[in-house]
Amino acid sequence: MTADEEIGTIKFPISEAFKYSLESISKRFTRAAITAVSVLLGIAFLVTLLTMSAILKGRGEAPAAYQYWMVIIALLVCGVGIVNSMLMSVTERYKEIGTIKCLGATDGSVLEIFLIEAFLLGILGGTLGAIIGWVSAIVIYGVQLGWSFVFYPGALAEYLYYIGLSIVIAAGLSVVAAAYPAVYAAKLKPAEALRYEV
Repeated sequence: MTADEEIGTIKFPISEAFKYSLESISKRFTRAAITAVSVLLGIAFLVTLLTMSAILKGRGEAPAAYQYWMVIIALLVCGVGIVNSMLMSVTERYKEIGTIKCLGATDGSVLEIFLIEAFLLGILGGTLGAIIGWVSAIVIYGVQLGWSFVFYPGALAEYLYYIGLSIVIAAGLSVVAAAYPAVYAAKLKPAEALRYEV
């Protein structure tokens, strides 16, 4: 045993934390779906605006500045929704958190579980939102302006960049928004968590 290891702690590899997070998402599917949909809507709006901006740039036009502010507000609302959802998830799982901490799980292990869960929901919502937003913008502008305006030379690479960027933003936003609930869960004292009644 090294000096860094605490007596009475268990090793909780990242693969186990990942499995535990997936199980938690499947057990609380409705709450997870609502969280993923809030990410999906914010990211769909972002990708639609970015795609629209790229298409209009080819025509010498640009979206109004207020639209970017609308995207920022939509992402902030999405972040608040994630914080709320994750706090409710922590509240529902007090006894579960208390049990795994009594079995030797460290604060870091509990933190990992909640952050991985948020990351997975962010990736899921972000991927679906990016695809839906991109397809919506392409179809709307393809019908209105013609497909040659939508698929100009180099357009696909630009669209893929926006989709990738949006997925990274979704994952980052989800993890940042879940940080406070995850730290709160990690700091719970096992005895208090086990006594808590929902």
